[in-house]
Amino acid sequence: MAQIDLDEPTRPQLAALFGCSSRWIGELRSKGDLPADGSSLLENIEAWAQTKYGVDDVDPDSLDKEQQQARLAKEQADAKAMDNAERSKELASLPDMVAAGAGVIVMIVAQLQQVGARVAKGDTKLRSRVDAEINNVLTDLSMARIEEARGGGFDEGEPEDEAGA
Repeated sequence: MAQIDLDEPTRPQLAALFGCSSRWIGELRSKGDLPADGSSLLENIEAWAQTKYGVDDVDPDSLDKEQQQARLAKEQADAKAMDNAERSKELASLPDMVAAGAGVIVMIVAQLQQVGARVAKGDTKLRSRVDAEINNVLTDLSMARIEEARGGGFDEGEPEDEAGA
């Protein structure tokens, strides 16, 4: 995982940290359960703890032994429920879903790249035009565009130039 920006963590960074989707972070922000973009990591963690556990102070030393045990038991139960759901195929991990999606995309791209040869049947000018149009479409449907659409990106270090997008 990329290093988390302590001053202004991104939605994908928070999602990875909290073990949820970037979309879920957006939903929590829209409900006011998490602070808006530009908030520090500490502000986000405090809000997450308040939302998830109903506590204002996440310092484990401030909780009495019974509260700590209850919190730990809940976390363990949640983790076990997630494991059971994944094992029973009710839930798929994000890496598994991304791998499956990438596999389908690779297969589709390979088939689309054969269209020019099939359609042109020896006409090099026609094949060149068909290949160029297919490549334009594939560029528009690239993984970077998919990541951008779901609220994240591969390079979270620097903001993209919006004039070029």
